[in-house]
Amino acid sequence: MTGLLARFRWLYAPRAVDLGFAVRTTIAALLALVLALWMEMDDPQWAPMTTWIVAQNSRGQSLSKARWRLLGTLGGAVVGVGLIAALPQASWLLFPVLAAWVGVCCGLATFLRNFHSYALVLMAFTSGLIALNAANAPQDVFAIALSRSTYIFLGILCESGLASIFAPRLADVARREIGRRVAAAIAQAGQALEGMLAGQEAGFLRSRALLGSVFSVSDQIEFSEVEMRHRTHAGDHARAALASVAVVMSRGLGLVARMHETALPPAFAAPLAMAQGLARRVRADMSAPDPVARIPALRGRIRAIGAECRQQLVNDIIAESMPDPQGGAATQRHLDGYVLNASLGVLLARLDAALAHLAATQGTGAHDHFRFSTPAWRDRTDAWHNGLRSAGAVLAGGLVWECTGWPDGATFAMFVVVTCSRFAANENPLRDSLGFLRGAVWAVVVAAFLTFVVLPGQAVWETLVLSLFVPMMVGGLALRDGRTVGTAAPYNNFLPFMVYPGNQSRLDELTFFNTNSAVVLGIWCSVLVFRLVLPFDPDAERWHMRRQMVADLRRIARAPTIPDTAAWVTTLTARFARLVRHAPLSDAQTNAYLDGVLATMTVGLDLIRLRRLLARRTLPPALHRAVGDLLAAFAAWRGQPPVTLARMAATVLAQARAQAGREANLSTRLEMGWCAAYLEILARELVAHARFFDTTHRFHVPSGPLPVRAHTQAA
Repeated sequence: MTGLLARFRWLYAPRAVDLGFAVRTTIAALLALVLALWMEMDDPQWAPMTTWIVAQNSRGQSLSKARWRLLGTLGGAVVGVGLIAALPQASWLLFPVLAAWVGVCCGLATFLRNFHSYALVLMAFTSGLIALNAANAPQDVFAIALSRSTYIFLGILCESGLASIFAPRLADVARREIGRRVAAAIAQAGQALEGMLAGQEAGFLRSRALLGSVFSVSDQIEFSEVEMRHRTHAGDHARAALASVAVVMSRGLGLVARMHETALPPAFAAPLAMAQGLARRVRADMSAPDPVARIPALRGRIRAIGAECRQQLVNDIIAESMPDPQGGAATQRHLDGYVLNASLGVLLARLDAALAHLAATQGTGAHDHFRFSTPAWRDRTDAWHNGLRSAGAVLAGGLVWECTGWPDGATFAMFVVVTCSRFAANENPLRDSLGFLRGAVWAVVVAAFLTFVVLPGQAVWETLVLSLFVPMMVGGLALRDGRTVGTAAPYNNFLPFMVYPGNQSRLDELTFFNTNSAVVLGIWCSVLVFRLVLPFDPDAERWHMRRQMVADLRRIARAPTIPDTAAWVTTLTARFARLVRHAPLSDAQTNAYLDGVLATMTVGLDLIRLRRLLARRTLPPALHRAVGDLLAAFAAWRGQPPVTLARMAATVLAQARAQAGREANLSTRLEMGWCAAYLEILARELVAHARFFDTTHRFHVPSGPLPVRAHTQAA
């Protein structure tokens, strides 16, 4: 019983902010409805529907969605009018052309993020709504398009106007929110680094969670920029800070891997202890009430540790130039110390950059022209699947209408277009469309009670508003709870449509059931399409992702220009976040894939660094050729078991170590030390994750208890 009460706490004991959102949005929706009735619009229910659609958890989200919804509506209206103008009274041509247009929009939407993607799918289903509404009356298509755009504008105006009253000093709040998000990410990075440098498994688990969340936090920053009206470059600095955090984590994982591969040299003990203390301090300072005020002292501490690393590094270089009475053991120890101190120095530089960008988010000047963007997830296979699935659904809806002659077939076909377009670009369209179907069913139940019990005895808009207030309030509260948001959003959207309020009419039973059954069946048909036509399969997606990552490693090895390490880390972070979103971290299969993604990040980074070594032409000719042959083998790799690559890496590693001991030139010897460090990690990752890199078949975790993951994963 206690668990049941806890599930409905959002209803009987809502938070003040959730109650405020529900009241504000309900009033805005009802205001839009009253204005639409006062203007005697023919379909006034679309105005409150739009209000609920654009209402989001933050003002930035609402403003962004409203802007892109308006642009998508206008574009869709133009296309809808064009379709009817080009193909009047030609249904067997209209539906194939409409299906192709919807497929193109949904396919392209796959390449975009946030509400940029929403604008494209909105163009698709708005054009479908207008074309199908006007199919039997093509002479009215312009009036239909104009009225549809008017409803959208009215709903957006009411929601934005009322929300702005309750959101004063929006830019200041948004700036503080950006700082809070970035500071929280840096604090998590400090906590993860503290655990990793101490060799704790919890540190690696935190690094996974952080890498999985960096990309989504970066997306949220866009909405804060909207709230600030893009008057500063705080959002660019915030994205750059998060990118630096991702690089810090990858550098930290790589540093720990190198520490594990060799006995820690004495010259690295002091910098390591100082770095562990710094990680604790970063976590504490970035969790403080005013983290920005702590940044100058933190950056001073980073510079002090960096100076210690450089001092130890110079000591190792000097020691390298001396004769080695131990027959090469001391030379190898000094090389290891040089590499470790230099790696820690690079990590500290990236952490310092993250803190500098965090400070800039709160104090960017008028002459700040800094720009930074993160690449969107682009998957051509997903785009083709989404486009073909959506086009097929539109054709199926049109075929049902044409073959049955159903009077409400246009409504059925419209909601097939709406649902397929709306969810085609989602990562898991079946799951999201099922919530859409549940919300529509709940809307039918509540609308039936209102239509047949409450509304028949009313004759003025005041009582209509009172009747709709409580059902909309409940939907608004449910919209703020993570467990019910998938059902609450379509419930709020569809409730005004299914009640169908009008100035001069009330719904009768026959119209109610015919229209609303067409809506529900149209959504159900779309759910069926998502289940049967190219369905979302997490295992197939993971296999496809592995093949993509192997192809990316091949491109890194053979690209005409050497790829950027930060861009590579950002790309792998996006894939990491996608895996985390689709499965819990406690799942053994998911954990194995996350380890594989980190291993891929490691291999890619070391390939980039080896290419940079070759570009400097500082290695001896024989070693230069051997590393070049290894990169050529990676360039020709097609996802076969990486046994040959691992053996080649081990052979080149042995050659590098042997030649480093005989090399007289100090600068060349240091370069060979870097080469050996990269090859060590490369060979180990190829062996440790050989099954993951073998993309000739699907990857599954062996049955039985899994050993605890060692703290040697590099990135």
